[in-house]
Amino acid sequence: MFKPDLCDLCGDCLVECQWIDIERDQAIASFKAMIDGQETPILKQCITCYACNEICPEKANPFDLIAELQEKYRVFLDEETARIEEAKYVFAGELEGLPRSERVMTTCVFAKTDASLLQGELYDLPRVGGKPYYCWVLFSHWGAESIQRKHARDLVDRLSLTGASEIVCFHDDCYAMLATLAPEYGIEVPFRPVHLSEYIVEYLTRNKDRIKPLDLKIAYQRPCSSRHTPEKEHYIDELFELTGVTRVCRTHDREKALCCASIKLLLGNGDPVPDQEKNIIDARESGAQAMACLCPMCIHNLSPVAQKHGMPLIFLSDIARMALGEIQSPLS
Repeated sequence: MFKPDLCDLCGDCLVECQWIDIERDQAIASFKAMIDGQETPILKQCITCYACNEICPEKANPFDLIAELQEKYRVFLDEETARIEEAKYVFAGELEGLPRSERVMTTCVFAKTDASLLQGELYDLPRVGGKPYYCWVLFSHWGAESIQRKHARDLVDRLSLTGASEIVCFHDDCYAMLATLAPEYGIEVPFRPVHLSEYIVEYLTRNKDRIKPLDLKIAYQRPCSSRHTPEKEHYIDELFELTGVTRVCRTHDREKALCCASIKLLLGNGDPVPDQEKNIIDARESGAQAMACLCPMCIHNLSPVAQKHGMPLIFLSDIARMALGEIQSPLS
């Protein structure tokens, strides 16, 4: 939710944006116009990476205002198309095979689309996934944030039926929804969301005597939803340290991270390849031997450019599996 009482119209949210080229005076004027409910070119130029919420020094959540206006003015999806897309993800059946456990993992929709990433001992725990557990965060990328908000309570309620005290989130979007967005919507989350990186760090710590340091230099591809939950970034560093991986220092990391840019295609905002090239080349020139991805979609979308530049992409949990001797490193 945008917090107008915290916004001091400094313009940082737009000036520091890596996707919009704007001078500070113009940024301030544009944001003031949006506070007044006006449609501005910013609404179309924004690629919905959420970065401005993290950039804002006052934590006023400027993206939430942009998202509200993108939907009001139907910048990306008209009402009928939004309804059609929503219908694709709605679950109306009966829940089956519901696990009952103190800790359950939610895999969102990735158990079918990316089953290869959910292999090995790390994933030997009760799981739920599929349409009933879809997190809906895609819709704030589409300029239809009200659909995301509309279905948040159903997601929380269905996960609550497991009786779990902790829900491990395979996907960063799911964690963002449960840890930040749902509470902002006024929804009580009666379990503790556990980020995948926290879960992996815990698992590695328990199995520290089995770890064989990888001695690799790896760049980290920070997904867009991590902008909602920057407080868990330290788990990425701890995971790298536990596995003997050096997280290379580079331009496009942490707060300055570039998302995979594929959302540009979805929104009709231009060709993502030049931005993907900039990201991969930055990693390579910083000495990275590979790039670790937290989001499966980042792997899919960056793969063509990464292959072109000889940059292997490794899913985050596969780093742990490599260090535990479960799988071979693609660099060996």
